[in-house]
Amino acid sequence: MDIGLSEDILIRSIVSSSIIATFTLVAVAIWLLASFIVSFMHKRSGLSIVVLVLKNVKTPFALLLVSLGFLFSYLVINDSDVEILKTLSDTDDLAINIWIVIAISILTVMIAHLSDQLLGWYIVNISRKTNTRVDDNFLPPIRRILPTLIYIIGILIAIDSLGVSISPILAGFGIGGLAVALAVQPTLSNFFAGTYVVTEGELKEGDFIELDGGPAGYVENVGWRSTKIRSIYNNLVIIPNSKMADSIVTNYFSPTAAMNVLITCGVSYESDLELVEKYALEESTALINDSDQAAKNQEPFFWFDNFGDSNIDFNIFMQASDRLSSFKLKNQLIKNIHKRFNNEGIEINYPVRKLIMDGENKITDFS
Repeated sequence: MDIGLSEDILIRSIVSSSIIATFTLVAVAIWLLASFIVSFMHKRSGLSIVVLVLKNVKTPFALLLVSLGFLFSYLVINDSDVEILKTLSDTDDLAINIWIVIAISILTVMIAHLSDQLLGWYIVNISRKTNTRVDDNFLPPIRRILPTLIYIIGILIAIDSLGVSISPILAGFGIGGLAVALAVQPTLSNFFAGTYVVTEGELKEGDFIELDGGPAGYVENVGWRSTKIRSIYNNLVIIPNSKMADSIVTNYFSPTAAMNVLITCGVSYESDLELVEKYALEESTALINDSDQAAKNQEPFFWFDNFGDSNIDFNIFMQASDRLSSFKLKNQLIKNIHKRFNNEGIEINYPVRKLIMDGENKITDFS
């Protein structure tokens, strides 16, 4: 080996080593600076988005710089007129492709981990403070699925960067996905129905709902596959979301928890109807003022309904604070009106039939 060859190899070795050292030092410096900023900001303002991003980006960025330094160092060594080194020049494209795959792998892991951390931060710091439950139910499944999708996309990009066609792979995914979709059709049906139920936001925990021709109870949880309600018998009823989406659902707590109460009664035809109305409204108003179950902003309403067989029927309308209170309020108002009518001498007739006998002992029924 002549002197010129030795000097060229030595120079290129020094240059390549310097490139690796420079990129490594810069990477370490950036990593230490980012670590200092993360530590400083975390102590001052807690785990903010900036701190979270820097914390997850600093190491992958440093690794990218170091790997880039090795790539440039390798290319410098290959760029030579010396016959021994020129034999390596054919591997430049391979080295670049390998670095691209490494870079894609690092970025894929970084993006997947960062997306998981950001969604977790949002769930803890923002989602729990909002009035709606949509993001509480919507984000956890996305947090589980999104990293997997990012890894799949990263792998496909890496394969494509190596010159391998990914069209057959995508076609295989399509056929495989169709087969899986057919196999888990009931689960997917509940999942997409759950998407509708959750994003609508019409059902919240604590609401009392009733399905048309189905169960009724208080909503315990609105999930992606099913909705759980607690029946009036204190049993847990699990309803698939596909059934929820296809059923008519009555929400007794929407648009407000207040619920109308209607009481029907009747008094004898001999009663003074003016006094009947007066006493009924007095008892209704007193109950609204004294009861915690009554809605205070709704005045009672009274009207006579029709001439019944034995009584003149009337209705009293008032409003309870919620569904459970409506039963208590109705119960108390019936007792109060019954007691007041008894004290005032107002009669509520039993069903009456009048029988009239003529001279031939025939009975005529006037009902």
